[in-house]
Amino acid sequence: MKRSADDIEEELRRFDGLVDDQTIVISDTSDDEQACLPYPEGTVKLTRMRGEPANGDNVTLRDVLQPAELRKALVTSFVVDMEWLLAHIREGTKLVVVKSYDPQSEPPGVQQTRGGQLTIVHPKFGRTRYPVMHSKLMLLFYPTYVRFVASSANLIDVDWSELQNMVFMQDMPLNTNRTFAETVFGTMLGQALRDLSVPEPVVEQLRHVDMSRVTVRVVTSVPSLRGGARAHAQAYGLARLAQVARELGRMDPLSTDVYCYGSSLGPLTTQYLWDFYSSALGLGPSAAAGAPRVKIGFHTDMQGAANRFGETARQCIKCRVDLARDAGFPRAALHVVEAAVARTLVHAKVVMVRTGAQHERGWVYVGSHNFTSGAWGRLNRARTGLAYVNNYEFGVVLPNVRFES
Repeated sequence: MKRSADDIEEELRRFDGLVDDQTIVISDTSDDEQACLPYPEGTVKLTRMRGEPANGDNVTLRDVLQPAELRKALVTSFVVDMEWLLAHIREGTKLVVVKSYDPQSEPPGVQQTRGGQLTIVHPKFGRTRYPVMHSKLMLLFYPTYVRFVASSANLIDVDWSELQNMVFMQDMPLNTNRTFAETVFGTMLGQALRDLSVPEPVVEQLRHVDMSRVTVRVVTSVPSLRGGARAHAQAYGLARLAQVARELGRMDPLSTDVYCYGSSLGPLTTQYLWDFYSSALGLGPSAAAGAPRVKIGFHTDMQGAANRFGETARQCIKCRVDLARDAGFPRAALHVVEAAVARTLVHAKVVMVRTGAQHERGWVYVGSHNFTSGAWGRLNRARTGLAYVNNYEFGVVLPNVRFES
């Protein structure tokens, strides 16, 4: 039976229960409460390859979800194997899934199935020529805390068992009887969810989460041409990356290198590398003689052929031959990337900025952005602070990282 908009709104408002506005505002939770969380300060893990043992640095989807304790979940993904995902979710757990779709055959909006236990969200694309919802974000609700997850893995088996993906996780205290002080991270996260058309009753849950210890910066992309739909943040893509870089402190171009990896490469030029480099250093659009200090990691065809999981993994690493052979393609910036697990392929999306005399400090981005202009956008030279973006994307910048030499 088709559910009305009012029915769906009421079901979402009971997304495990919202409290009324008569709540106590506090700034944070105690050290003892924080100490009880599995990941109170945040951590980065790799997906565990099939056949590999658990080693403390790798995780499965079940490790991330902890289904026995999970009460409700919001997940976003470019590709979703719904049957595989639901096999990881306990019966009775409320689930909101934001996913990509074909606007030519499916409408935007909110749909519910499984008696209101499963909510599917299709965000608006407007007039975007190539509609892509590529964000990979999770909010997992447990009795006393919420787990925030930003990753590069789709919700399909191959991404969690045959490809090396990166997963950032941080656990934050939850108390539905309290309203916590607003943080910059919480504001940006709420803006990202609203951009993705997540229903407001779900977004409202964030006010009961203590985010005071979160230090990562949210970086999102939203299609620039959305047919009048309102964007909620001030900057997206490269413009947002530059904004974050300025907050962390501009770096000296004479001693700073930028390392990038994505499982897909699009059309690239030396000018685009300059735009990316300038944004990563917190500068405006610029260009200079020669090539910028940007190194792009990618797999070779030989690595693809030799990977232990065959064609299912290989087909997820993409760069068109004609683009790579184009005269303007910056081939000198390409470097071979090696996975941490032998004979496997990297599907992670990473930007690493290193500075200092020994390149010993800087920051790292992890998330869904591939190294393409569709993901990061192209800077608008006439209006600084703006970028033309095609995709929905989501990731975080980990500040103040110390690197080993």
